[in-house]
Amino acid sequence: MDWVMAIESKRVPLLGHVLALFAKIGLTEGGTVERVPRALHRSVLGLLRKVESAARRLIVAAARDIVLEYEPRAAAQRKPKTAGSAKSKADGEASPKRKRRPLFNLFDRLKRFGRRFKKKGRRLEPHVYSVEAFLQAHAPAAPVEPEPVDDGMVSAKHLVRRVIAVMDALQDIPRHALRLARWEARPKEDRRPERWSPLRPGRPPGYRHRSKHEVDDILKECDWLARLGNPPLDDTS
Repeated sequence: MDWVMAIESKRVPLLGHVLALFAKIGLTEGGTVERVPRALHRSVLGLLRKVESAARRLIVAAARDIVLEYEPRAAAQRKPKTAGSAKSKADGEASPKRKRRPLFNLFDRLKRFGRRFKKKGRRLEPHVYSVEAFLQAHAPAAPVEPEPVDDGMVSAKHLVRRVIAVMDALQDIPRHALRLARWEARPKEDRRPERWSPLRPGRPPGYRHRSKHEVDDILKECDWLARLGNPPLDDTS
């Protein structure tokens, strides 16, 4: 099986869908979007979750033949300060920092089983008999601030970061496959996160049995590629 051709045949249409998400949000290269309508945010997030899941499986399939040896990192050692760096710091010169683009998440979010209940108990407050407590209890009420008006807009900060991250991942799958291979080369106790597989057991995030979008079919095929090259493991972490 030609793995490169199989991955490329799924990567190209996924990249087209990400570009469509860019246009849908109104995001341009090098720009950002602060707020978007709530309905648009929900729509983009639903499709983005499927694209991320498919891209993650393409990276897993691309990393199937990469074998690396684990080399534990030595303790970090601080570099000695030079006279030039000390002088520039004294003069107040700050080196310009390059803004780092968001990094694509290589790991599925694990499912949570069971329901979580919170115990509701009566909160006991101590009885304090003092002049300060009396004055506080009979102090005039503070003016009530009006609740902010809901304009139907929500923050797009995290959404934009995820769209940019999946775009970078689809544009350079070999780089992220190497990231994954480095993680897999470590013993499980040294991995972060400490898991057996980057894929969660069962169906991938965003999976739909009855396809409603082209990405649904692409996700199924990408999941098949990832499972064929890397049989799923029971992840109990």
